[in-house]
Amino acid sequence: MAYDSKNCIVNVPKDKLVILQGLDDYIVVESDGILLICKKEDEQQIRTFVNDVKVTKGDKFV
Repeated sequence: MAYDSKNCIVNVPKDKLVILQGLDDYIVVESDGILLICKKEDEQQIRTFVNDVKVTKGDKFV
């Protein structure tokens, strides 16, 4: 469910209810208990985020 939100990419499991309010041009992804929310314009940084998680938290979350 999105309120006052536009141009967002939302990808979550079908059994999850997501309510967004006030987001514009965001990526929202949930997979295996991990939630990522970032601006679309920063999409290229996702690889950096994944690498940082791998280094600090191990392979469990990647």
